[in-house]
Amino acid sequence: MLRLGVYKLPVAEIIVIRTIVRLSASDAGFAWQLVDAPPYDALLVDGPAVEHEYPRVVGMAAAVLRLTRMNSGGQPGTMERPIRADRLQQWLRSIEHALREAQPGGLTLHEQTALEVEVSDAERFMLRRWPPAMLLRNDLDNIRMASLLARRALNASELADISQLPFAQCVSFLHALKKAGVLELHVEPPMLPPVLKGEAAVRGGDFARGLVNVIRRRLGI
Repeated sequence: MLRLGVYKLPVAEIIVIRTIVRLSASDAGFAWQLVDAPPYDALLVDGPAVEHEYPRVVGMAAAVLRLTRMNSGGQPGTMERPIRADRLQQWLRSIEHALREAQPGGLTLHEQTALEVEVSDAERFMLRRWPPAMLLRNDLDNIRMASLLARRALNASELADISQLPFAQCVSFLHALKKAGVLELHVEPPMLPPVLKGEAAVRGGDFARGLVNVIRRRLGI
């Protein structure tokens, strides 16, 4: 279930939103629940009340919708009062779709195996820019992995070891970052097999003997 929160809204409007969410839950395709604490996937806020703290508020969820007064102009990211069930449901469904697109869902065994091959130990990744909030979803695991990738290039195994998160989760997150175009790829060149000392000595001895034989033939010895 996706998590919907409210911030600085009047109690009467919170009751309206809670009722809309509860009634919408009878629809099997409705994926939202109203929660009282973060993390949030989406957040409804009072536009005028958060005007001076909006930069901080916008980081509290992947999507933030400001409720404004009637006939306020309908700016992007806002919804005019009064709260209508159809408009709120439409907005929530659009956010759900965007979140599903940004974050890959459960992978089949075949897809997971393919990703594990794609993200090999020889391929390391580093963030070229911070991922969009829609991808991070205000999820602490995603933020932790993004922070690690912002500092240094890592492959999936290293990311799993350092973050102490499941390997499949790290692979899935790397795949989402690649799709979003925020990763920089570092491929290590293949290492040449080491030459053993004994083998090197044999090769050196063969070369020396061959050189002596050439000199002897030229001198007629």
